[in-house]
Amino acid sequence: MIYKCDENQREELMNFLYQEPSLNLFAIGDIETYGFDHFDLDVWVYVDSKDEIIGVLIRYKENVIPIHGTEFEGLDTFIPLIQSLDPLHISGSEEVIAQYEEEFEKYEKEETYLAECKELKMESPLMDQVISLDKEDIDVYLNCLKEVGFEKKQTIEEITNEMDNDLNTIKVIKDESGKIVSTGRIAIETNLSAMIIAVGTIESYRNKGYATAIVAALVNDCIAKNKTTCLFYSDPDAGRLYQHLGFKETHKWIMLKNEE
Repeated sequence: MIYKCDENQREELMNFLYQEPSLNLFAIGDIETYGFDHFDLDVWVYVDSKDEIIGVLIRYKENVIPIHGTEFEGLDTFIPLIQSLDPLHISGSEEVIAQYEEEFEKYEKEETYLAECKELKMESPLMDQVISLDKEDIDVYLNCLKEVGFEKKQTIEEITNEMDNDLNTIKVIKDESGKIVSTGRIAIETNLSAMIIAVGTIESYRNKGYATAIVAALVNDCIAKNKTTCLFYSDPDAGRLYQHLGFKETHKWIMLKNEE
């Protein structure tokens, strides 16, 4: 049986999701941040004959994440629900998304690796150059993201609001002129985990160790909060860098993207 969650099911739902806190970081973070009454978020659970949760479906804006085991009895319920939502992205662990690929064959498949770090194994000599982003530098930060090549661009107002509500941690490195040349951020946090995204360096400043320093600084921030640091990567060179810092691969993460 499937039903939509509200506050009455929060404890049971979170107990289910926290069985794998890093893998379910997005789902946990969305629920902890927005609750069950926000227009951008819907949460459904599937329960078995014992009324125990065995599957969860999260919709955040135009993205959905199914969470369940490899032999999920509610697949025939989740698939038409996802089809009715017509999402841009369907994402989750490789084992879960493999059960949906045939039904969403028109979606483009993108593979990345989820890695986590609980202990920093290598300090960067450039960490003293890493600073937190100041509000007055948000426009310079956005210019850096554009030069690095990140497609999704937030507004100054959105980032200011996130900073005011302690919803992100953005670290940067500046050159002698004050230009931001390298950056990375923690975009979502739960009680146990935090996700690093948007790590990048402007091309003419690469191969200097800046990205390593940024990631190391963000990991140290997470360690200070007793949280496991997570990130995604697809590039093998980036993977080796993260492994030197102490990250370990945990799962392959699949995103099905609707390009039509």
